[in-house]
Amino acid sequence: MRKSLIFLGLFMGTAGVGCAGLDETEALDSSVPADETSQVTRALITTVTGTSQVTFVATSGNETKPYDQSATSVVAYTRDSTTEEFTAYPGTGSVDGTISVPNVPSGRIYLKLGSRYLVSTGRSFDLGSTEWGRDGTFPSLSTPVTVSATGLSAWQSGDYLDMYSLNPGAFGYINGSATGFPLAGATSLSGLSFDYADMLNPVLLDSSRGDVFSLAQMRLQTSTNGVPFRAMHKVLDASVTQVEGQSVTVSGTFTQPAATGTFAVDWRRSAFEAMRAQVNPDAVSTYNEIWMSARPAALGSALASISGPPLLVKLNPDAQRTDILTGNMAYNNPLPATWQKVALAAAGFTKNYALGTATPYTMSVDIRMDQEATAFAAAPVQPIIGPVQAPLVNTRGAFQNLTGVGTNASLRWSKPLVGTATNYIVNIYRLGVSNGGTTVTRVATLHTDLQSVYLPPGVLQAGQTYFAEIQSWYQPGSDLATSPFKRSLPRGRASVLTGMFSP
Repeated sequence: MRKSLIFLGLFMGTAGVGCAGLDETEALDSSVPADETSQVTRALITTVTGTSQVTFVATSGNETKPYDQSATSVVAYTRDSTTEEFTAYPGTGSVDGTISVPNVPSGRIYLKLGSRYLVSTGRSFDLGSTEWGRDGTFPSLSTPVTVSATGLSAWQSGDYLDMYSLNPGAFGYINGSATGFPLAGATSLSGLSFDYADMLNPVLLDSSRGDVFSLAQMRLQTSTNGVPFRAMHKVLDASVTQVEGQSVTVSGTFTQPAATGTFAVDWRRSAFEAMRAQVNPDAVSTYNEIWMSARPAALGSALASISGPPLLVKLNPDAQRTDILTGNMAYNNPLPATWQKVALAAAGFTKNYALGTATPYTMSVDIRMDQEATAFAAAPVQPIIGPVQAPLVNTRGAFQNLTGVGTNASLRWSKPLVGTATNYIVNIYRLGVSNGGTTVTRVATLHTDLQSVYLPPGVLQAGQTYFAEIQSWYQPGSDLATSPFKRSLPRGRASVLTGMFSP
């Protein structure tokens, strides 16, 4: 089986006012639930269970397989709020995708699956996911692809190429590492070469299983209101079978799909920008984008159902943060007419982290929303969930750098100003130094429906330095604390980056 998103741990993975000047000592909301229920009195001993069924959605037919959990470290922790001590209850994972932790007392648990913790009172967990494409194999060796083809529309500055294959769900961008890009005015490709292993989801293609290699010319165009955008224009389809580590040559002709469509949005970029200081007072805005594509309806519940080619429309016209009424953006559509059109809007932000004199590491996060494309066309496009407010490490403001937080630190926050969070995800990153540069390693991810988490044993270690990303999620109908890899539409996500802290 290819590396599923369960293994990779991916999270897709998308109006308010800035909080410049927010008092970092502000108390939590009086209604904030905290993970402080005493675990002293326990009347019920239970078994924690979970299943891990992965459904692969392919044009050749769907297939469901268990994800092998036999190598996963499975532990259920309980925490006593009186003694502040965690108690570990070891469990096991199996080849059939099930997990089991026996003899666990009632109350809230931190279910550890590798470096992921599910903070919940539940005792039954759905660890499965839905993924685009058939089960397959990723190459670990360089696997070159060389393309020669005719039929391009005259190449122009701003055009680019998307690679995709619908049946295996393979996709990626032909980026600057490729050679043989067409020159301005060219109507053919002659020896365009790229490494297939560098694609975002490089499932090796097998024509005997119905796989088709597709290369799309994404053409720079102008909307009816004069807004520049890129859209699906022409597509090369070819029958290809790949062997890891071996090169293949693709040839054919680009043709224009018969199906067409238009997409228009009222894009409130200023509403995303207004949240910049809530991400972190030192956050820097980096990009604003809208993507529109189509997927089988079943992929509305997938982790990465929207974030990738084949794109029908890509909108990132400039570096401004002003609002845009695009007017109609025209595109050609080679995708099945029955597929659900979906859209993503995202604004990116960065913050630098540095240990001592080492070169800083630039951490990137975003505020995003995923919806059906009709929802984008029907109402202004703006955040449906904002960042959490007043983040704390223990009782101290988390935007400042902190020392002496202890190895059993807690993180707390107040509700977002915009939207209603259905869940929160906390990522803990450890900083290091390598070759004169600061490095970042994610050491833990915690899912919760509360506004606080305690860090279980071993997450923080003396002598190390960390920072946290706190994500607020709006995803009605899906509980990320009991079904961490399930998704639904609409969904939104917003991140906060803390300062550095150490035990």
